Amino acid sequence: MPNDTDVPLLACELGRGSRISLATVYSFMCVLGTILNLLVIYLVVTFKKLRTASNAFIVNGCVADLLVCAFWMPHEAVATSTGTLLVLGYQAFKEALLFLGITVSLLSHSLIAVNRYVLITKTPAVYQSLYQKRNTEWMIAGSWLLSLGALFPWLTSFRYPTKSCHDSADGSFAVVSVLSSRFAAGTLAFTIIGQTLVVVYCYFKIFRRVQISVKRVSILNFQIVNNLPYSYPRKDKRLGFYVLAVCFIFILTTEPIFWVLVAGLFVPVSVAIWTSTWIVFCTIFVSNPFLYTWKNEEFRKSFRSVMRGDFLRGSTVGVEPITINTISHIFPRQNSRRAFLGEMN
Repeated sequence: MPNDTDVPLLACELGRGSRISLATVYSFMCVLGTILNLLVIYLVVTFKKLRTASNAFIVNGCVADLLVCAFWMPHEAVATSTGTLLVLGYQAFKEALLFLGITVSLLSHSLIAVNRYVLITKTPAVYQSLYQKRNTEWMIAGSWLLSLGALFPWLTSFRYPTKSCHDSADGSFAVVSVLSSRFAAGTLAFTIIGQTLVVVYCYFKIFRRVQISVKRVSILNFQIVNNLPYSYPRKDKRLGFYVLAVCFIFILTTEPIFWVLVAGLFVPVSVAIWTSTWIVFCTIFVSNPFLYTWKNEEFRKSFRSVMRGDFLRGSTVGVEPITINTISHIFPRQNSRRAFLGEMN
């Protein structure tokens, strides 16, 4: 019997046809996720105007996503299609990177949400004080240290399940995953629900601030629109709804796997349910770069510059970003917060 510290493995129900389909999905997400995450990292590193605290958290999430998309997914695609398992040490290393990538990526979502929340709801002085370079670096380092700390207990107890099944007449096989450990599954479930609460709270606070604002502000690095003469413009409504859409996408991709993980701690879960929710969850590592950058005008300009080869010809796109100090004098003092929100990008 499996040790009572393990979640029941029902992957033997997965036949050869399903394995090929699953390996194909992994391969597609691997290629697309790797390209998108590397592209965002390249743009931020290359163009000075994109080197902000907000984008530093986005890059942190992209690096974590690469552990899943560029490393874990290709190995899992091969293992799934062939039904073979890696040697014990390498299997542990692969699954450890998966767990590390997932937890850091989830923590990065919270860091981005809190950054936007402080940017929109607090004074410029508070934002400048909190997101100094050293503080930002410690926040990013803390996300990795917390994830490593949560991973260590699993690493010290990693082993193959005492019961597994291999290829037979029906071509079924066993999957060995870090999430077969009750401790790792419980830790991931706790991380998901914790980050969900942070993300929902921050984005709803931002949404309420947008509703009462008389101008379209730069939430999630949206394009700036000049001050409008009426109090609740249609574009402001669309902007607020987009903030809620970002929150909805996060919930849609994370909550199904959360409930499956919780249920799996007590009862066996059907492999069909587990596989479907897991694939939905994996899409977040592919969509993260697009989700946080496609409405950013500076990212679009930088991308077009790379496509045209302007950067290689010495383009001036990568200029220094506008800082808080350079915009504080634009509007009267009583409007300083709105001036800051309207000009920051």
